[in-house]
Amino acid sequence: MTDHDLAQRLVLARRQHRAIDTLPLDSLPPDAATAYAIQQAVIAGLGGETGAWKIGAKAPGGPASGAPIPAALTVASPARLEHGSFFRVLLELEVAFRFAEPIAPHGQAYARDEVLARVGSVLPTIEIVDSRFAEWPNVAPLAQLADAQNNGALVTGHAVSYASIARSFDFVSPELELTFDGKSLVPQSPGNPAGDPRELLVWFVNHCAAMGITIQPDWIITTGSYVGAHRVDGPGTVYGHIDGLGEVEVELT
Repeated sequence: MTDHDLAQRLVLARRQHRAIDTLPLDSLPPDAATAYAIQQAVIAGLGGETGAWKIGAKAPGGPASGAPIPAALTVASPARLEHGSFFRVLLELEVAFRFAEPIAPHGQAYARDEVLARVGSVLPTIEIVDSRFAEWPNVAPLAQLADAQNNGALVTGHAVSYASIARSFDFVSPELELTFDGKSLVPQSPGNPAGDPRELLVWFVNHCAAMGITIQPDWIITTGSYVGAHRVDGPGTVYGHIDGLGEVEVELT
């Protein structure tokens, strides 16, 4: 199987709602660069329109990764999504950003101050985590990266101006809630494993620049869960709230 074949299989898995069975070792992406190329091939195969990105890291200052989210799977709150349209549903509550202007590659790395100066707005999001692989989570990390880093959909709340909250909002430990049919999904010690998610934006801008991608101001960049990932196995109402940002809601039918 070629890398192009894997991209085609991922596209077909989405279109036909048929999970991919066990992958032979020689079909796995050999490196992250290949996995990122497969991501772009899948986006192109689904129509070529990006609506958002998910980025994250497992520790402050640790290696980051990311993946584009198709525009059709980036939906505004309050949203209604069919539970059965996913292979599985895991829920995450996240802080996301939009840039105020396009950011194009310019031949050298963007510095932190340059990146943060271009942030336009902040918003709460609920990410639905899913995978096109039948054996997930027992899937090679590079295969998961190729498969949009396990993204199923992104539900977005209303945006607030970054300038208005940049000094007052607690990006490391915000007050928040996430419930499913009224039951709290918030752990005793919530927090983003990456620490301050704004640091991930610097990686993201330079990642896109290295790939020759111009970041669009309507893209929503979501930056990792503060509550972990919680699997729900049927319909219900998901409600999230982050103090200082507002609420986000999705009904799973």
